[in-house]
Amino acid sequence: MRIVRGFVLLCMIAASWCTLAVAQSQTRGSGDLKSAAALTGNLRLDILSTLDQTARPERGRPLFQEINGKKKSPVLAGVMSLAIPGTGEFYTESYWRAAGFALAEAGLWMVYAVYTSKGNKQTDIFQAFADDHWSALRYAEWIEANVSKLNSDVTSFNGYLIPGTEGRPAWERVDWSKINAVESQIAQKSGNGFTHLLPHRPEQQYFELIGKYPQFAAGWDDAGVMTPERILSKDVSARFLEYSKMRGTANDFFNTATTGTALVVVNHVLSALDAAWSASQYNNRVKLEAHLQPTHRSYGFVEMVPTASLTYRF
Repeated sequence: MRIVRGFVLLCMIAASWCTLAVAQSQTRGSGDLKSAAALTGNLRLDILSTLDQTARPERGRPLFQEINGKKKSPVLAGVMSLAIPGTGEFYTESYWRAAGFALAEAGLWMVYAVYTSKGNKQTDIFQAFADDHWSALRYAEWIEANVSKLNSDVTSFNGYLIPGTEGRPAWERVDWSKINAVESQIAQKSGNGFTHLLPHRPEQQYFELIGKYPQFAAGWDDAGVMTPERILSKDVSARFLEYSKMRGTANDFFNTATTGTALVVVNHVLSALDAAWSASQYNNRVKLEAHLQPTHRSYGFVEMVPTASLTYRF
């Protein structure tokens, strides 16, 4: 039995030495110099150390397929910036572009708020001006005096003044239905300048039409002697023109505010597209490569240590 054990022991030692020799010759052939493992006299340790030497890969050789690093989702980036411009760019680490879209968003909303406020203030100004200088009662009285000249088929106009309304604002003293009825009758004849019905105050159209169409020019307190011929020639008073300009200023303010909101939508869409593109570019720049790096330990052991290298392309 001892002879058998001795024979087996000698065979194992010989096999280990042969294996080590083959491994060393392969290493020299590949040009990568490696030191041979030292024998300790312990059969088990020597055999395991030798097997580790033969199984060891070349230093730095990737054992795993190259894998991508932590990617950024283009869809998520796009949705984030579509909701709040700049957040998708921040997510993809494009910080300057994130700041640009965020500042644009804040600036556009500021434009909307400022010019809406200006438009509202200007609206209050021109409406107060109209209440002070334009009168529905004066307009109705002028129609009564010129109705047959405007349309010879309409012989009279009366009954528009509401009794017992003395001291009230002019727009509360007239029967609007009667004014609109006579306007419709006059408009049946073409070429007299009557094209619209007077809207009720305080409708937006009321404040628009009295400073837009010469038909209503007689209602202004500086109209003077207004004739049908002056209506056709658009010979209107100074206050008519001043009021029209005031309304135009208010409209300009509101148009600027509307443009601001339209650009807000554009900013959201552009930021979403840019964020999705930034995520794609980010994913193309970042690469993670995994390795098992052989590390020598005591007694000739080789430990395979997982390592990773991160590559970022600028």
